[in-house]
Amino acid sequence: MSFLFGKRKTPAELLRENKRMMDKSIREIERERQALQAQEKKLIVEIKKNAKQGQMGAVRVMAKDLIRTRHQIEKFYKLKSQLQGVALRIQLVNAPSAAVSVPAAKNKVAQAESTGTH
Repeated sequence: MSFLFGKRKTPAELLRENKRMMDKSIREIERERQALQAQEKKLIVEIKKNAKQGQMGAVRVMAKDLIRTRHQIEKFYKLKSQLQGVALRIQLVNAPSAAVSVPAAKNKVAQAESTGTH
């Protein structure tokens, strides 16, 4: 909707904007995963402490929470790799157009030089 109130964005600007959003999302996912891993470590320590004290009911509940946390971490790994795959695909879609524009720019420069020297 930004084109309604201003100039249209070029494909290069859109690509850059989307790449920044993808990178930001990947960083956020990474932060969440690290927080979950820290929580997992704390939970393991707590489980061991309660097991030594013989509180098996609490240990059972915390063990279930530990399993949920590990599954969540695994999901974050999958999500991060999927986002990286999408980001790579977006880059690869733009690569052929960039490869086409380089020789065209080179030809323009060559033509400008040839007309300028004669």
